[in-house]
Amino acid sequence: MNSLLLKNWKLILIAVCFVLIVGAWRYDHAAQYKRGRESMAAEISSRLKDSAIEKAKQDRELSDAYQTGKAVREEKERVRYVQVPKIIEKTTYRNVCLDSDGLSVINAAIADGN
Repeated sequence: MNSLLLKNWKLILIAVCFVLIVGAWRYDHAAQYKRGRESMAAEISSRLKDSAIEKAKQDRELSDAYQTGKAVREEKERVRYVQVPKIIEKTTYRNVCLDSDGLSVINAAIADGN
């Protein structure tokens, strides 16, 4: 066995060098892949965080606009709840159910879309 190794020592040395080179090359590519994967994961995470922050900002703005509109609608409704009983309690001396004040309240409610 030793004589076989001694005879072919150049071939064995070339094979060992080839195996070392291939192993180093594979290790380097695995390290590059790992670095690239971690870099892309960090970039994707950053993009997701930025988009979540932007979405939260848009949601806040939409919520503020909705709350403002809701407050305006509720105030108009409160005014109607106060005005309508007053108009209903007025005495009318004709065969008209609503006078001009009542008609203006109804038309305003229709114009507001309620």
